Formats: sequence, structure tokens, C-alpha cells
Amino acid sequence: MHGVEQEPILQVDEDGQTNMKLERPSLLTLKVLPGVALLAFLALVGFMACGSQRHVPKLALATTSVGKNRFLSEVSDERVCLEYPGLKLAESSAMSLWATCSKKWSEDCTNSGCCADAGMACYEKSSDWAACKSGCDLVDERNETWSCRKVEPILPHTYKSCLDACKEDTSCQQVVYDTSAGGSCSISTDRHSSVVWAADNFNSSYCGTVAEVDVMKSMLQQVGGQLPFQLPQVKVDNCSWGGEDCSQTKCCNDVACDAHFTACFPYSCYKKTEYFSGCRLDQPPAEWDGTWLGGGRVHRQISPAGAQVSLQETSLYCFSVINWQAPAPKPFWSTEAQLADNMKTHGVSIFQCDGHDFYDGVMTPKAAWGSFSNIDAFVQVWDQVRAKGAYKSYAWTVKVDADAVFLPSRLKMHLDKLRTPRGAKVYLENNYYQFKFMGALEVMTREALDVFFEKGQTCIRGTHEGGEDFFMKGCMDALGVDHQTDLELLKDKYAAQDGTCTDGWAVAYHFHKKIISWNWCYNEVVCGGRAKTCPAGIDVEFVMPWAPNPAVLPS
Repeated sequence: MHGVEQEPILQVDEDGQTNMKLERPSLLTLKVLPGVALLAFLALVGFMACGSQRHVPKLALATTSVGKNRFLSEVSDERVCLEYPGLKLAESSAMSLWATCSKKWSEDCTNSGCCADAGMACYEKSSDWAACKSGCDLVDERNETWSCRKVEPILPHTYKSCLDACKEDTSCQQVVYDTSAGGSCSISTDRHSSVVWAADNFNSSYCGTVAEVDVMKSMLQQVGGQLPFQLPQVKVDNCSWGGEDCSQTKCCNDVACDAHFTACFPYSCYKKTEYFSGCRLDQPPAEWDGTWLGGGRVHRQISPAGAQVSLQETSLYCFSVINWQAPAPKPFWSTEAQLADNMKTHGVSIFQCDGHDFYDGVMTPKAAWGSFSNIDAFVQVWDQVRAKGAYKSYAWTVKVDADAVFLPSRLKMHLDKLRTPRGAKVYLENNYYQFKFMGALEVMTREALDVFFEKGQTCIRGTHEGGEDFFMKGCMDALGVDHQTDLELLKDKYAAQDGTCTDGWAVAYHFHKKIISWNWCYNEVVCGGRAKTCPAGIDVEFVMPWAPNPAVLPS
């Protein structure tokens, strides 16, 4: 190129190979790559310059000792930044470079020019007011006029902008960038190697002169020694149940839902007297003080953990509850004992987990589809699980119905995708239907089950009739157990999801109450058709083509 001086830039790929190209950079940065790549960079960094147009490709011609020494002297004051993506390092002298982004609707964003909520932009109403909105009309719903000029931050909230600021400030030694809440950038005049958080929205970098590379390298090794990072566990606060005094907790566990669970409403804590406050769904009566002290417990959904975070393992303890003496609910169905024996004979379903057990069920009133309708009986089963204690040896516990075709290997694939942080107290929402937790497949971490075993007895209140799955979800929510959502875990006929078992992704298919139907579904999963056409399949007496079930939902 003519008239433009370019600098040699070293790129290190993931295989440790180095490549030179000519660019005009404003800053030399190095992402922390595998050890070979990092060492390759450090071996060559003494021959590189950054951020200055004085050093041109003539670098390669400086072969004499005098020329080389002159070059090294010149570059020793150049700024170099080493980057560690996915981490937030400790800070003690941090200064925020940008104004805090504004919350939607209610805060003036004239000065910040940015919005903390996703999907929002800052729009000007007048010279002295702007607000974060998803869009802007010249005349709003209140018949007020807006100029609708989009207000932008003075500096773009990008990682490059943040890093450039540290490069230009010779006192800056560390910079932490965060993409969340509209973006933030903090620079520090000292460096720290302690990791305080790990998430993909963070990016931490050390900056300094070339002469300080060895120091920064040593600190990066200290950072790497803390990885993968185990996220600290969030403290679970106690909330109160209806009838209990909520003066201290200021939050409530109870939730009321409509018949189809399309809408649920938390109770709120209201002050009655100076000696008592109570949780109520509706407004308190006139004789109460009536001061609102707090609402329902926050039900947290956990996002997939970042690349640097320590993850929950995927070992599975799976069990089914079998009423060995119960007759078939309908004459043409198999008994629970027959379905269990079929799984055991072929070594499938829970027998493909890392640990498995059958637990004895009891005779209870059942709906036409054979589900538990008595919470006391359900709690008795979990008492058996607790007493045996086998679940403690595995990262996840799975309760699966015998009439569900269950694939443990697929569950592990889903868990890999969910990236649950190690030690998290989490259960998995499994289906889009109603309250999103259908009892044919209940999956939770060992730590979530520990909480249930410690405090679950407090959830049993009033009438004990009802579905055990709604009880279990409601109890875990009330106890402060978090959840993750994977609505493709379970295909269930009760959710009007009738069909073949050939989608290639679901973890369980429910219900198949006849052995022949159960085996057909299993063969569709492993062989692609109902007959045994592959070694992993199960021999079946005959094959019938799939036909829709006209009544897959109970009335």
C-alpha cells in the first residue's frame, strides 16, 4: 500500500501457530489461549510494537545488535494488554468510565444515552427529558409529543472503547468490561489476580508496558489456577406461609393459580398490628394497619453458566415408583409390575443410569390415567429415597414413571446444553403445558433435593389431595430452589403431544401403558421404526402403524 505505514501484528491461533500480518492497530491485545499459544506470544513480544506508527515493517531488517537494542528500547514503553474473557477480576481502585445506563420508562436517559434493559433505546421527548423505550411515537398514548431523536452515549459502550481508554491512560493497569445492563467499563490503577465472578458478559484485561509482560504473565497464571470457577451459592432467605407472622421475613411462600395454571398470583405480607403481620392474597380488612411489607418469593431462573464456570456433573440417580400388587388401571393396559419387569429384562430406562432403584408405591386413589392423587403417599416415597441415601452419590436425581420411555443418554445431552453451575439448587421445568413440570419426569440436582429433605415438611399444609408434580414444584419454589427451563425434555400425551417417538431429541415419552406400545416407542428412538431393525432394539411380537389417539387429554 502507498502512503500508509503499517505495523506488524502477531496473531496466535488455537493450535499455537503464529502468523504475521500488517495492520494499523491502536492497541495490542492477546486473548488468553492454550498454554502453547501464550508462550509463543511471550517469546516474540520483545520484537513487536503496538499503538505507534513509528515502527514499520523495517523491523525485520534490524539485524545488528545496535539496531536491535535501539528497537527494544523504543518499544519498552509501548502499551500491551493481555485479555481473559469470561471473568471479572477483583478491583480496589476502580473508576467507572461511563454513566450508569437508565432503567426503562421512568428514568431520564439524557446524560447516559443508554438503557439498562434489553431491547430498549433512549428517545428524546424534549431538551430536558428522554426515556428508554422499545420504540417511539411522535404522539404517545397520553397525547404528549416527543421529538423521538435517539440519544446515544458519548462513547460507544464496546469492549474496544473500554480497552482503548485504559491504553491511553498510562496509570491504568487493569480494566473490566461488562456487556450487561447496557455496558459498563471500570479501570484500575493496580492489578488483582483474584476471580470474583465468571460469566460470558465479563472481560478482564491487564495493561502495561512491554517490560511488564512477565509480571502480567505471572498474574494470568494465578488467575488460571482458579479455573474453572465455582460460583458462590446464593443464600436462600426464609419466607412465611399463610397464617404465619411475616413481620421479619417480609415475603410470602403461598401462590394462588387459576384452574389451568395460566396465571398465578403470589401472596403479599401486610402489617396487621405492631405484633403481627400476615400473608394474604387480597387486600387486608379495614381493621388491619394495612402497610404492605413485601410480596411473594422471587423464583429465580438460572441461565447457562459461562465458559469459565465450574459445571454440575451429569451423573444420574434414577428411580421409579412401582405398586407391585396393583392391577392394571384398565383391562387392556399392563400393570406397573409388568412395565418394571420389561425395563429390567432389557436393561433400559433407569437401568441405563449411573445408579438406579425401584421404590415401593402404595395403593392410593388414582385418576383414570393412573397418577398419584394423594400427596401423603408421594411424600412417603421421597422418605424412602432420603432413608436410602443413594442419591447423594450422584449429581442429579431423576424420578421417572414406569410408563414413560426414558433415555438417560439424551438427558445427559440436555444437561450439557443447560450448563448448570456446580452446586446449584436447581430443578428442571420439562414441558410447556400448564405449570411446566409434569410428573412423568422430575429432574433435580442433589443440592435441590437436600433442601427439600431438610424443609419439605413445611410445604404440607391443609388438604393433602392433589397432583404430586404440582406439589413438588410449588414446594421447591417456596423453599427457594431455583430452576432451569428445558421444555423439550418431555413429550406427554397429557399435554396433547401424541405422536411417534422419532423426534430425535426428547428425553422421555409419556405415556405408554402397554408393554408392546412401550417397546414400539423405544425402537422408534433407537432404530427409527417400531420393529427391531438395529442391535439396540427390542424384539416385538408384531408392529402396527401409529395412529392418533382421539382422547389423549383427561376431561
